[in-house]
Amino acid sequence: MLLGSMLAGMAFANSPVAAVHALAYPIGALFHVPHGLSNALVLTQVLRFNLPEAEGLYAELAPIVDPKSEGMSVSQRARLFVDAIAAICRDCNVPASLADVGIARGDLNKLAEDAMKQTRLLVNNPRELSFDDALAIYTEAFGNRAAA
Repeated sequence: MLLGSMLAGMAFANSPVAAVHALAYPIGALFHVPHGLSNALVLTQVLRFNLPEAEGLYAELAPIVDPKSEGMSVSQRARLFVDAIAAICRDCNVPASLADVGIARGDLNKLAEDAMKQTRLLVNNPRELSFDDALAIYTEAFGNRAAA
């Protein structure tokens, strides 16, 4: 675990984190959910949100998670990447919703307010994120990810 933690820190030093971490921090701070799980709870929704601005980058990653994506269009590969990440979360038994970790629908506004304070992370996001966007992401994550 220590080696994994060190390697993750080295990776972060070379690639700044963005909205997924900004939205994960309030989940951990307010509900004491471990940071990795907090990230996983909103990861798919943030990837979908960023898709219009990050399509090319996601398409580059698609062959890593599904070698059969070769020959697909950029758009198809990007969507396949997001779907594959969602499947990995399900396969790893990441809770299907924020409600599963004790978050109530009434908590979503506070989460979005606190996420917007993470400006050092949000400036790194490929797509500008507003309060309403953060609230929409939390709302989607509050629902059942399996149905998404």
